[in-house]
Amino acid sequence: MPYVLAIDQGTQSTRAAVLDMDGRITAVASSSVSSTQPQMGWVEQNAEEIVQSTEAAIEQVLSEIPSLMRSSIDCCGIATQRSTVLSWSDSGEALSPALNWQDTRGEAMLVNVHKYAEEIKKISGLPLSAHYGATKLRWLIDKGRSGLNDRFGPVSSFLLSRLSNTETNAVDHGNAQRMQLFDVSTKDWSPRLSDLFAVPTETLPTCKPIYHDFGELNRYRIPITAMNGDQNAAWFGSGLPTVGTALVNIGSGAFVLASKQVDTDLPELLSTISYSDKTNCDFLLEATVNGAGNAIEWLSRRYGIKEYRTLLQSSLEQITQPPIFLNTVGGLGSPWWKPGLPPVFEVDTADFPRSEMLAAVCESILFLVYHNIQIIQQSQSITELQLSGGLSRVNQMCQKLANLSNLKVRRINDSESTIRGIAWIAAGQPKTWGLPEQDIFQPQKEPGLSVRFEMFLELLNRYIEVANHE
Repeated sequence: MPYVLAIDQGTQSTRAAVLDMDGRITAVASSSVSSTQPQMGWVEQNAEEIVQSTEAAIEQVLSEIPSLMRSSIDCCGIATQRSTVLSWSDSGEALSPALNWQDTRGEAMLVNVHKYAEEIKKISGLPLSAHYGATKLRWLIDKGRSGLNDRFGPVSSFLLSRLSNTETNAVDHGNAQRMQLFDVSTKDWSPRLSDLFAVPTETLPTCKPIYHDFGELNRYRIPITAMNGDQNAAWFGSGLPTVGTALVNIGSGAFVLASKQVDTDLPELLSTISYSDKTNCDFLLEATVNGAGNAIEWLSRRYGIKEYRTLLQSSLEQITQPPIFLNTVGGLGSPWWKPGLPPVFEVDTADFPRSEMLAAVCESILFLVYHNIQIIQQSQSITELQLSGGLSRVNQMCQKLANLSNLKVRRINDSESTIRGIAWIAAGQPKTWGLPEQDIFQPQKEPGLSVRFEMFLELLNRYIEVANHE
């Protein structure tokens, strides 16, 4: 039986797995990755540490399987965190830190292009934001040594240059689009966006389809047949999703994905490339919530909640009237796209138990997710939600999302949605791909939750309006 190697290079770790053509994971390994915040709005990672963690995860997972299975690995797929960028030399040496997807140091540069926001959205499919690659790449160009052969681009391209034998400086369509320099109609870098952001296209990798021959993994001679962004790949975690399904992936950030219907455009949301090959290109509607798992981490750091992971379930079960938390951690994503607002509670929480504050932050994540689901429902019927990611392990998060949305929630018990999705693409979309085990959460009546949701939206919109007038 042939096998596939899948790599998921994420914000906090790199994971590697070997799967068979039925989608069963036979071995998995992980290697951690760190990040730093040198100052407000800056989030950096060590590019060499990212390479080392990826190599360590690959080496470990391959060492855990029999030699016959290793020799039967036919292909490899690589998924990476999106909108994380850096510069490197033509020999593969990192010339800068990796500026993480959460990094918004290029925010001030947006003033120069703000009047072109509608045109930029039409070309790239993305609203104007410093989270995407363009302003961060411009910052690197300004601060770099500006060597003639220096390269700039997403972490996926840097990894490819270090892990493979390919001589092509390449980037897949999924990661290229998150640079906000990519034209979704031509599937190539946009001269117009290049001019607007002052990022020369000749410094960027060559755009290639997601399903493509990207060379072979060094040392292992395993063909790399697919590369994609992590959330794009997660859409295919169970193979091809059924009609009427929206995927909600809640990790450090949260993302809501649904098939994009022909001629459908919701200006508040993203248009994201999910899959492409030589002849086809498929798009998703994507909603972005910046403050998810990282909002809980923000709370734990600020208030010294050391064992917050063990408190999540009990807090959501026991606290029935938590305060409202205006969750702007990492900046407001869709549909507001508003950076710079500090996160706040509606009331003074100095004397509140930590469990109430934790429940409030968890509910704020669900409120942001559900509001984006409501927007998607303006263009199509959503009949069920498929939930994945770290916070989906908390039963009450799943149940409350079902209660709030009045939709059935399917939680994938296998937490490796990105790994399974990139493996499915790399393996050529095998028809034998089985569904992972799932838990079903049927909606139940919880009127207080709906009331707090409406209060949350009212308070948040008022908070934004006040900020706009200051």
